[in-house]
Amino acid sequence: MTQTSQSLFASAFLTGLLACSAATAETRPDCTNFNTNDRMESHDRQWCQALAFKANYLKSGFVESVPGSDGRARDVSSRLGGHFTSGLFGNSSSVGGTVSIGELTGRFRLRLARTKNTTYYGRKIQITGTASSGTGRLEIYSYVDVDLWKLAAVLVDKPVRGQQPPEGGLILKGYTRTEIAQGTDHKFSATLIPIGGDFFLLLRAPDGTAKDIRLEFEKP
Repeated sequence: MTQTSQSLFASAFLTGLLACSAATAETRPDCTNFNTNDRMESHDRQWCQALAFKANYLKSGFVESVPGSDGRARDVSSRLGGHFTSGLFGNSSSVGGTVSIGELTGRFRLRLARTKNTTYYGRKIQITGTASSGTGRLEIYSYVDVDLWKLAAVLVDKPVRGQQPPEGGLILKGYTRTEIAQGTDHKFSATLIPIGGDFFLLLRAPDGTAKDIRLEFEKP
């Protein structure tokens, strides 16, 4: 076979592979007004809902990893109370109280709760509160580990279950970010990072250093 023939054969083979791939790949649905489109199949409606959830996460500053290097916190004082329960009405673990940090450099995992009861290891703890920084900006990161395809199934009449998401990127693992400007009080909510029986809030000083930080956590 000549070099020209080999090139033509390779080109035809590649074209065939691409055609097969295109034929087997799912086409993303038109999600315009999908909530009011009565003709849309449940599969496509679930897909659109998952994409809508993803757009909200991206709007909230979703990142797979937090930039910068590990730092430290100085002059930390706290008055915290943790609450771990489980029962007929589900889990209601929570954290309340206050934390003051004299100086924060880089990124830092602040432990807010600890338990030796292995029943509660890895528990999802959602916190809400108010944060302020006297000098320098402060960033608060909320831990994200969510399957948007499964989450969207809850809002669909005939959900698709037991199948992988129809496209990549519908399973998110990372963080969303809330920025607190210098000299302001800012409401925030975050999911703590569970590591065994310890639960951490991830903070970062994007300017390198932030001082006179105060965190107040609301009791549910």
